[in-house]
Amino acid sequence: MDIAALTMLVFGMVIVGSGLTGLLAPQLLLTVLGITDTGSATLLFLMATSQASLAMGLYYILASVNGTRIFFHWSVPLRIINFIVFAALIPLGIAPMQWLLVAGLELAGALATAIALASKSDFTYNPFHVVRIASLTLALIGGVLAFKPFGIYGSASAFLLISSAGMIYTYRRFARVIPDPSR
Repeated sequence: MDIAALTMLVFGMVIVGSGLTGLLAPQLLLTVLGITDTGSATLLFLMATSQASLAMGLYYILASVNGTRIFFHWSVPLRIINFIVFAALIPLGIAPMQWLLVAGLELAGALATAIALASKSDFTYNPFHVVRIASLTLALIGGVLAFKPFGIYGSASAFLLISSAGMIYTYRRFARVIPDPSR
């Protein structure tokens, strides 16, 4: 499995986890997302979309283990569109600030997959690339959490994002002089 497939696998597992949480503990998911209206229509809609998330996550997992690269390519622009739509709901007053976690997850997954697909180097089994994608994903999620009420922890995550960008720049700039132990 190459890194592009791994990004799809991880994203699929996160979506499956989110879907299962919405089905098995809907109140927990509503609390995490900052949704206070918990009427029967809200629960019904949450559980229906959680089932859709569960199914979509399974598609991602199946595509990753079968190496369906065309699906990987299709997913990137669609997840970026999801990010734009989800993020736009916040300034429109439709969604609470915690909704940035959902939007950020979509963007982080799309960017991780896009980086893996666009890489001209051998991405397979290179631990530096795995750490790079994981650190960017964690930093983006941490940066989203920098909004209230997360305070200092969010600020530390923003620093992680900056340091991750520096790590990527350093690697790209000096990769030719760093010996590759696999060759």
